[in-house]
Amino acid sequence: MRVMMLALVAGMGCDEKEEKEPSGLSAFGNGSHDISDVTVTEIANSDDGLDVPRDLEFNPAVEGELWIVNRADDSVTVVFDAGTDSQDSTHIIDSYALHFMEEPSSISFGAATFADSDALTFGTCQESRNTYNDNYAPNDFMGPSLWSADLDLFGESNPDAIDYLSKLFGFYADLGSHLDMLHESPLCMGIAWETENVYWVFDGSDGNIVRYDFADDHDLGYDDHSDGVVSRHVEIEVERVEDVPSHMDIDPATNLLYVADTGNNRILVVDTTAGEEGDRLQASEPGVDHHEMENSVFSTFIDGAEYGLGQPSGLTLVDDYLLVSDHATGNLFAFNLDGELVDWVATGLEGLMGIDARSIEDIWVVDSSSDKVLRIQP
Repeated sequence: MRVMMLALVAGMGCDEKEEKEPSGLSAFGNGSHDISDVTVTEIANSDDGLDVPRDLEFNPAVEGELWIVNRADDSVTVVFDAGTDSQDSTHIIDSYALHFMEEPSSISFGAATFADSDALTFGTCQESRNTYNDNYAPNDFMGPSLWSADLDLFGESNPDAIDYLSKLFGFYADLGSHLDMLHESPLCMGIAWETENVYWVFDGSDGNIVRYDFADDHDLGYDDHSDGVVSRHVEIEVERVEDVPSHMDIDPATNLLYVADTGNNRILVVDTTAGEEGDRLQASEPGVDHHEMENSVFSTFIDGAEYGLGQPSGLTLVDDYLLVSDHATGNLFAFNLDGELVDWVATGLEGLMGIDARSIEDIWVVDSSSDKVLRIQP
Protein backbone atom coordinates (compact mmCIF):
# COMPACT_ATOMS: atom_id res chain seq x y z
CA MET A 1 0.00 0.00 0.00
CA ARG A 2 1.36 3.38 -1.01
CA VAL A 3 1.01 6.01 1.68
CA MET A 4 0.54 9.63 0.59
CA MET A 5 1.24 12.34 3.12
CA LEU A 6 0.31 16.03 2.90
CA ALA A 7 3.27 18.29 3.52
CA LEU A 8 3.23 22.07 3.83
CA VAL A 9 6.17 23.35 1.86
CA ALA A 10 7.55 26.53 3.35
CA GLY A 11 7.61 29.49 1.03
CA MET A 12 5.30 27.92 -1.56
CA GLY A 13 2.00 28.96 0.02
CA CYS A 14 0.26 25.68 -0.92
CA ASP A 15 -0.06 22.01 0.08
CA GLU A 16 1.91 19.42 -1.83
CA LYS A 17 1.67 15.62 -1.65
CA GLU A 18 4.85 13.82 -0.70
CA GLU A 19 5.13 10.10 -1.45
CA LYS A 20 6.64 7.95 1.31
CA GLU A 21 7.86 4.36 1.24
CA PRO A 22 5.55 1.79 2.85
CA SER A 23 6.42 0.62 6.35
CA GLY A 24 6.26 -2.94 7.62
CA LEU A 25 6.10 -6.14 5.60
CA SER A 26 4.19 -6.71 2.39
CA ALA A 27 2.60 -9.99 3.53
CA PHE A 28 1.30 -8.13 6.59
CA GLY A 29 -0.17 -5.23 4.64
CA ASN A 30 2.84 -2.90 4.87
CA GLY A 31 1.90 -1.56 8.26
CA SER A 32 -1.84 -1.21 7.60
CA HIS A 33 -2.65 -4.20 9.88
CA ASP A 34 -5.61 -4.84 7.57
CA ILE A 35 -6.16 -8.35 6.18
CA SER A 36 -7.80 -6.83 3.08
CA ASP A 37 -4.38 -5.45 2.10
CA VAL A 38 -2.91 -8.94 1.63
CA THR A 39 -3.83 -12.00 -0.43
CA VAL A 40 -5.44 -14.86 1.49
CA THR A 41 -5.93 -18.19 -0.31
CA GLU A 42 -7.74 -21.21 1.07
CA ILE A 43 -5.46 -24.19 0.54
CA ALA A 44 -7.24 -27.06 2.31
CA ASN A 45 -10.47 -27.71 4.18
CA SER A 46 -12.69 -30.52 5.47
CA ASP A 47 -12.89 -31.98 1.96
CA ASP A 48 -9.18 -32.82 2.41
CA GLY A 49 -9.84 -34.49 5.74
CA LEU A 50 -9.11 -31.50 7.96
CA ASP A 51 -10.83 -32.09 11.29
CA VAL A 52 -9.69 -29.69 14.01
CA PRO A 53 -6.28 -29.14 12.40
CA ARG A 54 -3.72 -27.72 14.82
CA ASP A 55 -0.31 -27.60 13.18
CA LEU A 56 1.33 -27.85 9.79
CA GLU A 57 4.79 -28.06 8.31
CA PHE A 58 6.27 -28.41 4.85
CA ASN A 59 8.37 -31.51 4.29
CA PRO A 60 11.80 -29.95 3.60
CA ALA A 61 12.78 -32.88 1.38
CA VAL A 62 9.77 -32.79 -0.97
CA GLU A 63 8.85 -29.60 -2.79
CA GLY A 64 5.32 -28.44 -2.05
CA GLU A 65 4.45 -31.33 0.29
CA LEU A 66 2.52 -29.93 3.26
CA TRP A 67 1.70 -32.06 6.32
CA ILE A 68 -1.18 -31.12 8.64
CA VAL A 69 -2.09 -32.86 11.93
CA ASN A 70 -5.76 -33.17 12.90
CA ARG A 71 -6.88 -33.52 16.49
CA ALA A 72 -10.43 -34.82 16.09
CA ASP A 73 -9.56 -38.08 14.32
CA ASP A 74 -5.84 -38.48 15.19
CA SER A 75 -4.88 -38.08 11.56
CA VAL A 76 -2.52 -36.44 9.09
CA THR A 77 -3.56 -34.70 5.89
CA VAL A 78 -0.78 -34.49 3.30
CA VAL A 79 -1.19 -31.88 0.56
CA PHE A 80 0.87 -32.40 -2.59
CA ASP A 81 1.98 -29.48 -4.79
CA ALA A 82 0.34 -27.16 -2.29
CA GLY A 83 -0.95 -23.93 -3.75
CA THR A 84 -0.51 -25.00 -7.39
CA ASP A 85 -2.97 -26.02 -10.11
CA SER A 86 -1.93 -29.66 -9.64
CA GLN A 87 -2.61 -29.69 -5.89
CA ASP A 88 -3.92 -32.96 -4.45
CA SER A 89 -4.18 -34.45 -0.97
CA THR A 90 -4.45 -37.66 1.02
CA HIS A 91 -5.82 -38.32 4.51
CA ILE A 92 -4.06 -40.92 6.69
CA ILE A 93 -4.99 -42.45 10.04
CA ASP A 94 -2.42 -44.88 11.42
CA SER A 95 -3.82 -48.20 12.62
CA TYR A 96 -2.74 -47.42 16.20
CA ALA A 97 -3.11 -43.65 16.09
CA LEU A 98 -5.40 -43.81 19.13
CA HIS A 99 -2.21 -44.06 21.21
CA PHE A 100 0.76 -42.93 19.15
CA MET A 101 -1.05 -39.91 17.68
CA GLU A 102 -3.98 -39.40 20.04
CA GLU A 103 -5.11 -35.76 19.72
CA PRO A 104 -1.93 -34.39 18.09
CA SER A 105 -0.96 -30.82 18.88
CA SER A 106 2.16 -30.36 16.77
CA ILE A 107 4.51 -31.72 14.13
CA SER A 108 8.20 -31.17 13.36
CA PHE A 109 10.29 -32.66 10.55
CA GLY A 110 13.69 -34.10 11.39
CA ALA A 111 16.44 -35.99 9.57
CA ALA A 112 16.61 -39.08 7.34
CA THR A 113 17.49 -41.39 10.22
CA PHE A 114 15.39 -44.46 9.41
CA ALA A 115 17.67 -47.04 7.79
CA ASP A 116 14.97 -48.54 5.54
CA SER A 117 14.11 -45.28 3.76
CA ASP A 118 15.71 -42.14 2.37
CA ALA A 119 12.72 -40.09 3.52
CA LEU A 120 12.86 -37.76 6.49
CA THR A 121 11.50 -38.73 9.86
CA PHE A 122 9.24 -36.44 11.87
CA GLY A 123 8.00 -36.08 15.41
CA THR A 124 4.54 -35.37 16.78
CA CYS A 125 3.28 -34.34 20.21
CA GLN A 126 -0.12 -35.29 21.58
CA GLU A 127 -2.39 -33.29 23.91
CA SER A 128 -3.51 -36.47 25.60
CA ARG A 129 -3.37 -38.28 28.92
CA ASN A 130 -3.60 -41.58 27.01
CA THR A 131 -7.21 -42.65 27.02
CA TYR A 132 -7.10 -44.60 23.75
CA ASN A 133 -9.79 -42.29 22.38
CA ASP A 134 -11.79 -42.33 25.61
CA ASN A 135 -11.97 -46.10 25.77
CA TYR A 136 -10.01 -46.26 29.05
CA ALA A 137 -9.29 -44.08 32.07
CA PRO A 138 -6.25 -41.81 31.53
CA ASN A 139 -2.92 -43.23 32.73
CA ASP A 140 -0.56 -40.47 31.47
CA PHE A 141 1.56 -43.00 29.55
CA MET A 142 2.09 -40.47 26.78
CA GLY A 143 4.75 -38.38 25.05
CA PRO A 144 6.25 -37.57 21.64
CA SER A 145 6.25 -40.08 18.79
CA LEU A 146 8.66 -40.62 15.89
CA TRP A 147 7.49 -41.46 12.37
CA SER A 148 8.74 -41.88 8.81
CA ALA A 149 7.52 -39.42 6.16
CA ASP A 150 7.86 -42.15 3.53
CA LEU A 151 4.29 -42.45 2.24
CA ASP A 152 4.89 -46.10 1.40
CA LEU A 153 5.50 -46.65 5.13
CA PHE A 154 3.58 -44.06 7.12
CA GLY A 155 0.16 -45.38 8.08
CA GLU A 156 1.05 -48.91 6.94
CA SER A 157 1.31 -51.77 9.46
CA ASN A 158 4.42 -53.95 9.58
CA PRO A 159 3.51 -57.67 9.23
CA ASP A 160 6.83 -58.75 10.80
CA ALA A 161 6.22 -56.56 13.87
CA ILE A 162 2.64 -57.81 14.17
CA ASP A 163 3.80 -61.43 14.06
CA TYR A 164 6.59 -60.86 16.60
CA LEU A 165 4.53 -58.86 19.09
CA SER A 166 1.47 -61.09 18.79
CA LYS A 167 3.58 -64.11 19.75
CA LEU A 168 5.28 -62.13 22.54
CA PHE A 169 2.04 -60.79 24.06
CA GLY A 170 -0.15 -63.78 23.35
CA PHE A 171 -2.75 -61.73 21.47
CA TYR A 172 -2.99 -59.86 18.16
CA ALA A 173 -0.85 -56.72 18.39
CA ASP A 174 -0.67 -54.17 15.56
CA LEU A 175 1.22 -51.07 16.73
CA GLY A 176 0.97 -49.35 13.38
CA SER A 177 3.79 -47.50 11.67
CA HIS A 178 5.40 -45.51 14.50
CA LEU A 179 9.19 -45.74 14.70
CA ASP A 180 9.56 -44.85 18.37
CA MET A 181 7.83 -43.23 21.32
CA LEU A 182 8.78 -42.00 24.78
CA HIS A 183 6.24 -41.55 27.53
CA GLU A 184 7.24 -38.81 29.97
CA SER A 185 5.10 -35.91 28.68
CA PRO A 186 1.32 -36.24 28.68
CA LEU A 187 -0.54 -33.16 27.42
CA CYS A 188 2.36 -32.34 25.10
CA MET A 189 1.66 -29.01 23.39
CA GLY A 190 4.60 -28.34 21.05
CA ILE A 191 7.62 -29.98 19.43
CA ALA A 192 10.79 -28.82 17.64
CA TRP A 193 13.55 -30.87 16.00
CA GLU A 194 17.18 -30.32 17.00
CA THR A 195 19.33 -33.02 15.35
CA GLU A 196 19.26 -36.72 14.44
CA ASN A 197 16.41 -38.20 16.54
CA VAL A 198 16.46 -35.39 19.12
CA TYR A 199 13.38 -33.21 19.70
CA TRP A 200 12.38 -30.60 22.28
CA VAL A 201 8.83 -30.56 23.62
CA PHE A 202 6.46 -28.40 25.65
CA ASP A 203 5.34 -30.64 28.51
CA GLY A 204 1.91 -29.31 29.40
CA SER A 205 1.38 -31.72 32.28
CA ASP A 206 4.43 -30.90 34.39
CA GLY A 207 4.96 -27.44 32.89
CA ASN A 208 8.55 -27.92 31.69
CA ILE A 209 10.58 -27.79 28.51
CA VAL A 210 12.02 -31.26 27.87
CA ARG A 211 14.67 -32.60 25.47
CA TYR A 212 13.91 -36.06 24.05
CA ASP A 213 16.54 -38.23 22.39
CA PHE A 214 14.93 -41.27 20.79
CA ALA A 215 18.45 -42.56 19.99
CA ASP A 216 18.00 -45.53 17.61
CA ASP A 217 14.46 -46.16 16.41
CA HIS A 218 12.98 -49.63 17.00
CA ASP A 219 11.77 -50.07 13.39
CA LEU A 220 8.18 -49.84 12.17
CA GLY A 221 5.60 -50.98 14.69
CA TYR A 222 7.83 -52.47 17.39
CA ASP A 223 7.96 -51.30 21.02
CA ASP A 224 11.53 -51.25 22.42
CA HIS A 225 12.01 -47.75 23.86
CA SER A 226 14.76 -48.62 26.34
CA ASP A 227 17.52 -46.49 24.76
CA GLY A 228 15.64 -43.20 25.14
CA VAL A 229 17.12 -40.22 27.01
CA VAL A 230 14.76 -37.63 28.51
CA SER A 231 16.34 -34.43 29.87
CA ARG A 232 13.85 -32.34 31.85
CA HIS A 233 14.65 -28.65 32.31
CA VAL A 234 12.82 -28.28 35.61
CA GLU A 235 13.92 -24.64 36.04
CA ILE A 236 12.02 -23.65 32.90
CA GLU A 237 8.39 -23.30 33.92
CA VAL A 238 5.74 -22.97 31.21
CA GLU A 239 1.96 -23.05 31.34
CA ARG A 240 -0.43 -24.92 29.08
CA VAL A 241 -3.76 -23.52 27.91
CA GLU A 242 -6.21 -26.33 27.27
CA ASP A 243 -6.92 -26.92 23.57
CA VAL A 244 -4.39 -24.27 22.45
CA PRO A 245 -1.04 -25.66 21.17
CA SER A 246 2.22 -23.99 22.20
CA HIS A 247 4.45 -24.26 19.17
CA MET A 248 8.24 -24.12 19.11
CA ASP A 249 11.14 -23.67 16.69
CA ILE A 250 14.95 -23.87 16.87
CA ASP A 251 17.30 -21.47 15.10
CA PRO A 252 20.16 -23.74 13.93
CA ALA A 253 22.47 -20.72 13.53
CA THR A 254 22.32 -19.87 17.23
CA ASN A 255 21.00 -23.09 18.83
CA LEU A 256 18.25 -21.03 20.45
CA LEU A 257 14.83 -22.56 21.00
CA TYR A 258 11.85 -20.19 20.73
CA VAL A 259 8.71 -21.26 22.62
CA ALA A 260 5.17 -19.93 22.57
CA ASP A 261 4.51 -20.07 26.32
CA THR A 262 0.78 -19.69 25.85
CA GLY A 263 -0.39 -19.66 29.44
CA ASN A 264 2.20 -17.08 30.49
CA ASN A 265 1.54 -14.95 27.38
CA ARG A 266 5.17 -14.72 26.35
CA ILE A 267 7.72 -15.99 23.87
CA LEU A 268 10.45 -17.81 25.72
CA VAL A 269 13.99 -18.30 24.39
CA VAL A 270 16.13 -21.22 25.59
CA ASP A 271 19.82 -21.94 24.97
CA THR A 272 19.72 -25.59 23.87
CA THR A 273 23.45 -26.01 24.55
CA ALA A 274 23.24 -25.00 28.23
CA GLY A 275 22.46 -27.03 31.33
CA GLU A 276 23.98 -29.82 33.36
CA GLU A 277 22.59 -33.24 34.18
CA GLY A 278 21.08 -33.42 37.65
CA ASP A 279 19.08 -35.93 39.65
CA ARG A 280 17.60 -39.04 38.10
CA LEU A 281 13.83 -39.11 37.76
CA GLN A 282 11.43 -42.02 37.65
CA ALA A 283 10.92 -43.37 34.14
CA SER A 284 7.74 -44.86 32.73
CA GLU A 285 9.63 -47.61 30.90
CA PRO A 286 12.58 -49.83 31.84
CA GLY A 287 15.93 -48.61 30.55
CA VAL A 288 14.85 -45.04 29.76
CA ASP A 289 17.19 -42.39 31.18
CA HIS A 290 14.95 -39.68 32.64
CA HIS A 291 16.77 -36.95 34.54
CA GLU A 292 16.61 -33.31 35.60
CA MET A 293 18.67 -30.58 33.98
CA GLU A 294 20.20 -27.85 36.13
CA ASN A 295 21.58 -24.39 35.28
CA SER A 296 19.36 -23.94 32.25
CA VAL A 297 19.78 -20.66 30.36
CA PHE A 298 16.52 -19.04 29.29
CA SER A 299 14.67 -15.72 29.31
CA THR A 300 11.49 -13.99 28.22
CA PHE A 301 12.13 -12.89 24.65
CA ILE A 302 8.78 -11.19 24.10
CA ASP A 303 6.26 -10.15 26.74
CA GLY A 304 2.94 -10.66 25.00
CA ALA A 305 1.12 -8.01 27.01
CA GLU A 306 3.42 -5.31 25.60
CA TYR A 307 2.19 -6.04 22.07
CA GLY A 308 -1.45 -6.94 22.66
CA LEU A 309 -1.01 -10.71 22.48
CA GLY A 310 -3.34 -12.87 24.54
CA GLN A 311 -2.49 -16.51 23.73
CA PRO A 312 0.59 -16.96 21.51
CA SER A 313 0.21 -20.34 19.82
CA GLY A 314 1.76 -20.77 16.36
CA LEU A 315 5.45 -19.93 15.95
CA THR A 316 8.03 -20.25 13.19
CA LEU A 317 11.33 -18.73 12.11
CA VAL A 318 11.85 -17.54 8.54
CA ASP A 319 14.24 -15.06 6.86
CA ASP A 320 15.46 -13.79 10.26
CA TYR A 321 11.92 -13.08 11.43
CA LEU A 322 9.97 -14.75 14.20
CA LEU A 323 6.31 -15.17 13.24
CA VAL A 324 3.76 -15.68 16.00
CA SER A 325 0.03 -16.36 15.76
CA ASP A 326 -2.26 -15.24 18.58
CA HIS A 327 -5.11 -17.64 19.23
CA ALA A 328 -6.92 -15.14 21.46
CA THR A 329 -7.13 -12.26 18.96
CA GLY A 330 -6.50 -13.83 15.55
CA ASN A 331 -3.60 -11.44 15.00
CA LEU A 332 -0.40 -12.51 13.27
CA PHE A 333 2.86 -10.87 14.40
CA ALA A 334 6.35 -10.56 12.89
CA PHE A 335 9.31 -9.80 15.17
CA ASN A 336 12.96 -9.46 14.27
CA LEU A 337 15.53 -11.51 16.13
CA ASP A 338 16.24 -8.59 18.44
CA GLY A 339 12.71 -9.01 19.77
CA GLU A 340 11.38 -5.87 18.07
CA LEU A 341 7.92 -5.84 16.51
CA VAL A 342 8.22 -5.29 12.76
CA ASP A 343 4.58 -5.63 11.68
CA TRP A 344 1.29 -7.35 12.48
CA VAL A 345 -1.97 -8.05 10.72
CA ALA A 346 -5.46 -8.72 12.10
CA THR A 347 -6.64 -11.89 10.34
CA GLY A 348 -10.04 -12.02 12.05
CA LEU A 349 -9.64 -15.79 12.52
CA GLU A 350 -10.93 -17.19 15.81
CA GLY A 351 -8.98 -20.45 15.71
CA LEU A 352 -5.49 -19.35 14.62
CA MET A 353 -2.93 -21.99 15.60
CA GLY A 354 0.00 -23.50 13.70
CA ILE A 355 2.08 -21.47 11.27
CA ASP A 356 4.79 -22.25 8.72
CA ALA A 357 6.47 -20.07 6.11
CA ARG A 358 8.58 -20.69 3.04
CA SER A 359 9.61 -17.03 3.03
CA ILE A 360 8.48 -13.84 4.74
CA GLU A 361 6.17 -13.36 1.75
CA ASP A 362 4.72 -16.90 1.77
CA ILE A 363 2.99 -17.70 5.07
CA TRP A 364 0.71 -20.67 5.83
CA VAL A 365 -1.57 -20.83 8.87
CA VAL A 366 -4.08 -23.18 10.48
CA ASP A 367 -7.60 -21.88 11.09
CA SER A 368 -8.62 -24.65 13.46
CA SER A 369 -12.16 -23.51 14.20
CA SER A 370 -13.06 -23.51 10.48
CA ASP A 371 -11.05 -26.63 9.55
CA LYS A 372 -8.96 -24.70 7.03
CA VAL A 373 -5.38 -24.01 6.04
CA LEU A 374 -4.81 -20.57 4.57
CA ARG A 375 -1.94 -19.02 2.62
CA ILE A 376 -1.05 -15.36 3.19
CA GLN A 377 0.95 -13.42 0.59
CA PRO A 378 1.45 -9.79 -0.48
